[in-house]
Amino acid sequence: MIQDFAKRLEKVIEFLPPIPIVMTELLAAIADEDVEMNALARIISKDPSMSMNVLKIANSAFYRLPYKVATVEHAVKMMGMKEITMICLACGTYRALMPSRNVQTFNSDDFWKHSVATGVIARKICRELKVGDKNVIYFLGLLHDVGKVILDRFAHDIYTLVIQTTYDECISMIEAEKRLIGESHDVIGGFVMEKWKLPEVFADVARYHHTVMESPEYNRINVAIASLADQLARVRYFGFGGDMSGVVFSETEAFKVLEKVVPDIVNMDIFRFVHELETVDDEIVEMEKILTS
Repeated sequence: MIQDFAKRLEKVIEFLPPIPIVMTELLAAIADEDVEMNALARIISKDPSMSMNVLKIANSAFYRLPYKVATVEHAVKMMGMKEITMICLACGTYRALMPSRNVQTFNSDDFWKHSVATGVIARKICRELKVGDKNVIYFLGLLHDVGKVILDRFAHDIYTLVIQTTYDECISMIEAEKRLIGESHDVIGGFVMEKWKLPEVFADVARYHHTVMESPEYNRINVAIASLADQLARVRYFGFGGDMSGVVFSETEAFKVLEKVVPDIVNMDIFRFVHELETVDDEIVEMEKILTS
């Protein structure tokens, strides 16, 4: 049964929804070192839904800009081209993965809340330790688990059983996925990012956030930050699935990778850090509402 499922899964990956055209154009534009801000704004403005989300996010508590942003052009100037591009990638990915009406899915509210929390916490880790790419780290955290959406869309009944198994047996999603499906969300997520031709770091974070040491060295810091943020998000009860077993952070692959770059991380008060995450709860809720509205 698992082999048959794996064959069907390959077909699903082949026929995944295409990346929105505006995202393709944005990626091509941002790769051009000579691209102008106005050109980027014009690409975004072609898509009314994308434009609306850019303005919502730019004016959210997440960014705390000093002035209200009224146009996409203003948003690009205030936030920078790379940041705006990442916002559009996040919104476009969500739209591409949005289920059709009357299609049964897992609890998408819990899923996206965990995803947003991981992104917010990743950004906080990046700032606290002064490592990683601060311009993209939030979005890497946000999209790290997209493989779960694909697995659920492809076989909702089985994936419902996967999630229930994590609660019943207190095991990880990956363990339950491999047992019941034969493939795990991290592998599928990496395939999705590659198919959509997103920057390589997105595929690496999706594929290796549970196996940090296996990630390419040039992206390992960002993978480690996203992985640690994923675990901290669960501590804050923004989890997805039933695997809430205790984690010794200093023994995780993510922590060990970061320790090599920032030795002072051993002095980091994890309990204080987790407690201070209460201050970003409102940001998490607000961003989750924007993305899923």
